[in-house]
Amino acid sequence: MSPANAKLNTFPVFVRVDGEAVAIVGNGEEALAKARLLAQSSAALRVIADDADAELLAFVSSVDAVHVDAAYDVAHLEGAAMVFAASGDEALDRRVAGDARRLGIPVNVVDRPELCDFFTPALVNRAPIAIAIGTEGAGPVLAQMLRARIDRMLSPSLGRLAALAASFRAAAERLPKGNRRRRFWSDFFAGAPARAMEAGEFARAHDAALDLLASDAPAAGHI
Repeated sequence: MSPANAKLNTFPVFVRVDGEAVAIVGNGEEALAKARLLAQSSAALRVIADDADAELLAFVSSVDAVHVDAAYDVAHLEGAAMVFAASGDEALDRRVAGDARRLGIPVNVVDRPELCDFFTPALVNRAPIAIAIGTEGAGPVLAQMLRARIDRMLSPSLGRLAALAASFRAAAERLPKGNRRRRFWSDFFAGAPARAMEAGEFARAHDAALDLLASDAPAAGHI
């Protein structure tokens, strides 16, 4: 099969985790890396680790995650939306993966792609905008290189601009469909609101969006 027609073995999706429990089993660097990644979301982190490293404990405390200070037991996975096996112990990680599957919970096993139901991407976070780069476990270093390149390309203000856009969505829906509505959003993301947001001037960005909305609104009239 030519590269142009190559098929993905995994399909990228965004999973709702707001308030959902995500369990991480492990007590060292691998568990800490997953905890740092998941802490960028609004998931309720549950870290199962006896004899946890001091750095992991400090991070768990800093993000208000739940620390289960006990040897792993299948009961620790109950109610979780996702599970990460990150102990570095092959036998334990296989056990966690098997338990998660029996409970119907998707599981990721660090550095063992053959045991994974899903893979974690290299993440560019401009919440609510997220760009995820995946290699199906084949090239994590490449994914991180691409993440760094994309991160440099995107303005730090992009997330706030997207949040502002969300606040104008209902008003923009009142514009006529077609060119006029598309023009509003094009000017919003590439024009004065975006420039003001990049300059750190939220109030001016909001006012510029109002001006755009007024200029694109249908003219009042009568027959």
